[in-house]
Amino acid sequence: MILSSSRSELPRRARVSMAACVLLFVGLLGCGGAGAPLFATTSELPEGSRRPDGVAVDPASAPPRARDVANAEAGLVTLRTPLGTEAVLTTVSGFFRAIVNEDMEALEGLFTRDALSISTTYGPSGSSPSAPLFWTQRMRRLDYTRLAGEVVFREVELEVYRAEDALTSSPHPAIRVEALSMGDVVVRVPITTSRVGSDRLLGEEVVLWLRREGERYRIYRLVEDFQMP
Repeated sequence: MILSSSRSELPRRARVSMAACVLLFVGLLGCGGAGAPLFATTSELPEGSRRPDGVAVDPASAPPRARDVANAEAGLVTLRTPLGTEAVLTTVSGFFRAIVNEDMEALEGLFTRDALSISTTYGPSGSSPSAPLFWTQRMRRLDYTRLAGEVVFREVELEVYRAEDALTSSPHPAIRVEALSMGDVVVRVPITTSRVGSDRLLGEEVVLWLRREGERYRIYRLVEDFQMP
């Protein structure tokens, strides 16, 4: 029985000794290697803060000034988006609203700096005083608040002409087609109520020559068959 027991323990001890030798050999390899590490250690990194890699960036240049029209040979251009009919109606409605309210401040805000009021009563060339001055005098002599509650014009009757429409004839004899600048709009406004009682307050039609300024239209020329009483 004792012999049998001793023979069964020998192989197990041999396996333990072999495993111990393998562990000792691996430990020696790890501790005894004299070669330098293959990666940089913390002590070898630069002391200063790391900066991101440089990137080449082209300096931004200012875009060309926006224009209403340009030729294909012009190269890089910036075109303005055309204003819609709503912008035209805003200016036309604002003009007659300011007249009925006799709001000269609002009216002046609708004119360009060089706006003229052309009266065709004085002949083909007409009379061309400053539009703000002319309307200031009209409001002093006539009571335009009497138009309140009256239908002065109807939007459906407006005739809109744009300079880029390649007009073959002028919308009005007092306006030359060649004088229109790109982006200009001419609006013919038939007047529904031109008189109140015996007083004539407006001509039978008003022609507004509109010029774009930014994102709105202002009145550049006003043509009307009207004579100051």
